Amino acid sequence: MQSLVIFGAGAYNEGMRYLDRARWVTDKYILLMLGVFPLFVGIHGYDAVTASKFWFFTAATGAWLAAATVLLVWGLIKGERYRPAVRPAHLAVGLFLAVGALSSVTSEYGGTCLIGASRYTGYLTTVLYGAIFFGVSWLGRPRRRYAWALGLSAAVCCAIAFLQLLGYDPFWFYPEGTNYYDKYVAYNSAFLGTIGNTGVLASYLCLTGPFLTAYAALSRERWDRALFLPGAMSLALLGLCDVDAGIVALAGSALAAVPLLIRRDRAARLAGCVSGGVAALGLGTLYFWPGKSGTLYEMSQVLHGHLADEFGSRRGEIWKRCWALFRERPWLGGGPGTGARRFDIQWYSEARNAVGNVDNAHNVYLGYLVDMGALGLGCYLAAIVCTLVTWARRRKAGALYPALGAGFLCWLIQDFFGLGLSLTEPLLWLAWGLLETAEEE
Repeated sequence: MQSLVIFGAGAYNEGMRYLDRARWVTDKYILLMLGVFPLFVGIHGYDAVTASKFWFFTAATGAWLAAATVLLVWGLIKGERYRPAVRPAHLAVGLFLAVGALSSVTSEYGGTCLIGASRYTGYLTTVLYGAIFFGVSWLGRPRRRYAWALGLSAAVCCAIAFLQLLGYDPFWFYPEGTNYYDKYVAYNSAFLGTIGNTGVLASYLCLTGPFLTAYAALSRERWDRALFLPGAMSLALLGLCDVDAGIVALAGSALAAVPLLIRRDRAARLAGCVSGGVAALGLGTLYFWPGKSGTLYEMSQVLHGHLADEFGSRRGEIWKRCWALFRERPWLGGGPGTGARRFDIQWYSEARNAVGNVDNAHNVYLGYLVDMGALGLGCYLAAIVCTLVTWARRRKAGALYPALGAGFLCWLIQDFFGLGLSLTEPLLWLAWGLLETAEEE
């Protein structure tokens, strides 16, 4: 029966130290973000899902930070001492936030940097991401119930998406009288599940699919095998939601992560050799791909140094513009969240007979390069490398920790084509924070 006790542990009591109380609050915040945040759409459906999720995430994170800070300060007054471990990733993220502040105060767009010119991508959101990373890494612990919280939310999200793919709208998320198949005609996007935009949904699935399947395979608890179901649902939906970037990310992360998830060193080395061979074969096949259209053709052309404007659903045009904007302010960028004011690209939709403005780099890394310059992107990448190195070294630590690294890696690869919005991005920083603590319960 003990194996069935997943969410009941961690009861609050009056005799706890203030540090333990702060950890208790953090535990509940993590459960809220993994289990409820992905499912929260708001009362206006997809028409306002970005704002709804942003304010949910902001309110929840603000309340948690306030409560944890009060408890830690009160504990300090009472004589408790707590010295959090500062690792290389913490230093890199701290520098990333410092560069963002400097970029904001030197930007010609002034106060726009705080919230951002579009979709809440400003410095306030960046600070909250950093706070999640620091708070979770210092006060959180990888725990079994987190896998179940994320598994349950993923199962519900995927179940709703499958119904929508069948033409239903059980919770009235779409504009009145429409469904999934009215995408780009009745409304200017493609929406699925409880996340919204299918490109952003792919980021979520890139976390849940690899993480849940890896955790179910590695866990020694018999009941955890049930998490194969939401893991499989996530992978299936990733294949059905028509986001090629998600499939590329899944393939790339599988090649890199599988050798690290194998516990026996000799078998891991063999798997690494196989993965390296498959990767080399795949790149060679792409380079000599004979086709003249489609995703594989576009990837082949990129390997040949040719990036046409129409490649990647016209990401080629956006990425070229990103490079031009980077050269205008190479070190600090234009300011957090100001890319939408600088892109100056418009697309015409024949289906809707309307013109829309591009407000996102459609590549998280290029987005940071444009908004926070080479210094900001450099700090961000340095933090990622530090955490991936730590994950590789601790690959045998329990089940949740190595599995979480697999989902984190898949998400990072998908970010080469992703939007990086607060619809899902807080989950990346939460997983990142958990990866910077090695203790598992």
